[in-house]
Amino acid sequence: MSKSRFEAFSDGVFAFAITLLILGVVLPEFHPSPPTENALTLALLHLWPNVLVYFLSFGVIGIMWQNHHALYRLVCRVDRMTVFLNLGLLAATVFIPFATSTLGSYLLMRPAAALYGLTLTLCSTMYNLMLNHLVRSGAFASHVGEATIRQTVVAYRVGWATYAIAMLVSLVAPAVSVTLYVLIAAYYLVPRGVDTDLREQSE
Repeated sequence: MSKSRFEAFSDGVFAFAITLLILGVVLPEFHPSPPTENALTLALLHLWPNVLVYFLSFGVIGIMWQNHHALYRLVCRVDRMTVFLNLGLLAATVFIPFATSTLGSYLLMRPAAALYGLTLTLCSTMYNLMLNHLVRSGAFASHVGEATIRQTVVAYRVGWATYAIAMLVSLVAPAVSVTLYVLIAAYYLVPRGVDTDLREQSE
């Protein structure tokens, strides 16, 4: 497949998923309508969990898109298996808005935190499977060093393991798991592997 078409389709799905996030921030119905200013103010204040999780998921999908972009800048060909694995990643990504809305509405409930963690763990699993296939099939450009590939693999596996741990923690302590989700997003803000390689090329 043409790599440009592959990347354009992926970018479109990431953009669609990140746009859907805002649909999880919804005011309740007011009776009577329109509400008083005090009632509207209280309703807006009560939306803070939804807004908090919205920004968390916006950051998560944004980082996923950045990692995807950085990774495929260094890939020279896209085969059928890469397309299928990428579709799995995108399918999991589009599920994030639903998990986000659920967590925002029931922030400290174990099922909501577990669903969010399961969704992000699935995204990370598909990322790791896709990266492993790219490495095994020799899809990276010839100038990409082994150290860069190894560092990228380690970073992706650390993220996967932490997401899985956070998901399990959510079954006991939802607040702790949400904190772990935030820390994982912060972890990926630091350039590693392919991100570091691209940064050095641009300097």
